[in-house]
Amino acid sequence: MATHALVSQYIQDVKELDSYLTGSPITLTGSTLSLSQIAAIALYPPSSRSNPVKLQLTDDQNVKAKASASRAVIESKVAAGISVYGVSTGFGGSADTRTDDPIALGAALLQHQHAGVILPTYAPTAIPTLSSFSNSHLNVFPSPAPLSDPFTSTTMPPPWTRAALLVRANSIMRGHSGVRWELVQKMTELINKGVTPVVPIRGSVSSNLSSLSYIAATLIGNPAIRAWVPLPRPSSAVPSTSSTPFSTVTSSPHSSPQLSPFSVSTPLPPSADALPLPIETPKLDNYEPYALLPAPQALQVAGITPLPLSSKEHLGILNGTAFSAAVSALVVRGARGMGVLGLTAMSVEAMLGARGSFDPFVGEARPHIGQIHSAHLMYTLLDGSSFASAHEVEVKIEDDAGVLRQDRYSLRTAPQWLGPQFEDLANAAQVITTEVNSSNFQALAITNAMDHVRLSLAHIGKLMFVQLTEIVNPAMNRGLFPNLAGGEVGLDFGFKGVDIAAASYTGELNALGGMNVGVGNVSAEMHNQSVNSLALISARYTLTALEVSTLLAASHLIVICQALDLRALGEELREALPGLVRSSLLNAFPSLTDDTTATSLVAACLPALTETLDHTTTLETSARMHKVAGACVVSLITALSTSPVQGADLGELPVFIASFATRLVKKLTELRCAYLGVQPNAVRGASPSAEETEVAWRGPAPASKYLAPRTRALYMFVRVTLGVRMHGARNLKGDVFGTRDGLDGGDGTIGNGVSVICEAIRDGRVGRVVVEMLEGIEGL
Repeated sequence: MATHALVSQYIQDVKELDSYLTGSPITLTGSTLSLSQIAAIALYPPSSRSNPVKLQLTDDQNVKAKASASRAVIESKVAAGISVYGVSTGFGGSADTRTDDPIALGAALLQHQHAGVILPTYAPTAIPTLSSFSNSHLNVFPSPAPLSDPFTSTTMPPPWTRAALLVRANSIMRGHSGVRWELVQKMTELINKGVTPVVPIRGSVSSNLSSLSYIAATLIGNPAIRAWVPLPRPSSAVPSTSSTPFSTVTSSPHSSPQLSPFSVSTPLPPSADALPLPIETPKLDNYEPYALLPAPQALQVAGITPLPLSSKEHLGILNGTAFSAAVSALVVRGARGMGVLGLTAMSVEAMLGARGSFDPFVGEARPHIGQIHSAHLMYTLLDGSSFASAHEVEVKIEDDAGVLRQDRYSLRTAPQWLGPQFEDLANAAQVITTEVNSSNFQALAITNAMDHVRLSLAHIGKLMFVQLTEIVNPAMNRGLFPNLAGGEVGLDFGFKGVDIAAASYTGELNALGGMNVGVGNVSAEMHNQSVNSLALISARYTLTALEVSTLLAASHLIVICQALDLRALGEELREALPGLVRSSLLNAFPSLTDDTTATSLVAACLPALTETLDHTTTLETSARMHKVAGACVVSLITALSTSPVQGADLGELPVFIASFATRLVKKLTELRCAYLGVQPNAVRGASPSAEETEVAWRGPAPASKYLAPRTRALYMFVRVTLGVRMHGARNLKGDVFGTRDGLDGGDGTIGNGVSVICEAIRDGRVGRVVVEMLEGIEGL
């Protein structure tokens, strides 16, 4: 995968995944497994009713022949009594032992690798009470609540395991592991029927020996190993040992499997009690309920016959990097999406930034391929925007207002910042794609890739945070309200909490990004594995970084949408200024009848008015508008002195200021009401005259007409499809929950809006919108 293909590969990835979700089968060949295929199998598990993703093995006879030839070599060596590592010898540092019983050797391999910790224990052993013990030695105290969920903190999420099953099946079918084709078929059957072993989350150093041993144990039906399986419908009486999601004990006779391991909440692991499954089990999320059963029962429920393993097959399953590669594949897909999300372009619009910062001339002067394509992406996304300036207006020094001449680094140098991340993410995707189509066990290539992806996510997150906090900050956001308040600034602190939360996310990302897992390895297993990759650990930490990045991206996006709405509101207020000034002048100076003179007076007032509007956003509305109205007095007096109005009395200036300020307050209030869907008479402290005024709601996406066509798509998705509305209606009305009794608070929290966006990023809906935004951009 070439570096310059990052965006096009992202588009291809999203479309490929959707093709599998709409019926195209995945064919496993041993050499063509893609990140999209792994995601399809991992993230869309089957139920008892349907299998959303169809997996099949290749019918290529050459592939089967290679596997058969590999197996024949092992069988011939065993038959000839030839000593072969892992067939007649011990493992690793114990390879100096010998045996002529390869099946018992394989069983011993699985036995010693089943050393992982899964909490809470599902088969507690009774401790005999010795008569010599006094009662003071017995534990008579209640069990404490766990500090974290015992089960989910010690076991692999089922999507990881499904992905690893797929990767390992793809690897061993290549003919490098000496296993039977029947074993590949059996692993595929587990995937298609949804049987998912419970695997400890910790314990791998380089190859995933321990993790993969739980897959091997499930295949042979070891009753000490547990597995998830879709519940049959209608349910027959099947021994079940699932416990409730709130249980912290493991021996309740009243527990039952009520949840899916693929849903948001996962039940704790089983007790040792056998229970009949309920006839009707509620469906949660989009998944059918699963039961957590001992492996033999799980296979029985799924209609799968256990497969006894033959010589070398135990090691053939275990000696690989499937879990490390599988988790990395899922992570790099999401990380690539973070890189091309396009929030910088929308931030430029929210901040009235310059599209010219991304002109091809800049990239050509410093031709790093990632920088060039990052700039080209932003330049194209901003095409047609009313908020992003297309060209810098040149002015003479004496006419320069002294404002910032260029955008700050977070906008202007975004291509230079994101370009290296484009390159590292593209390289990581290539490394992981190679890994899932290979056979090996020392996984430092994965570790290095994940360490780089984690650093890239930290860099991308830092850019998002800086852009977010500049948008929220009235000292930097070019005229937006502080904290992006939609209501009165003294009683609406808008996105201040989001700003604080974003700082927390960024701090965590910085810590994760600065972590180099690869150099932290220690010697393992009798000094045989004296250097090891810790690849799964790096992948796990990178997944954490991706999850934190998703929170930050959702926070950034909701802030951008609020800023765009406020920017549109401000634009309408500025468009109304000439009319408001003119009507106020006529009110104060009735003799002003000459249209040309009136126009010149209005023009004289506007520069001071707009500047003061931008610099008074922290004031309460009435005080602010009186200050704005007063700001044009000097300009107005000067203009009147050069274009005298017959009968004009400068003593009427206070009348003008009062009239203009009143009109400004009324206009801003009406605009707020129109944008937030509130009638003026419902505004906190509304005057009796507000009863006579009605405004039309601008709809859920009032800023859309100002945006570039491509960025508009993501804004509209948030505002219309997700229904995340502009914030501030409650504040404007003065009925924020807790203000007084009787308020329902049913519209949720600001965090609910962030959560809705976060879910849309995680489930791929945002990705599909981004693909629409990116379609047709050439050269990426």
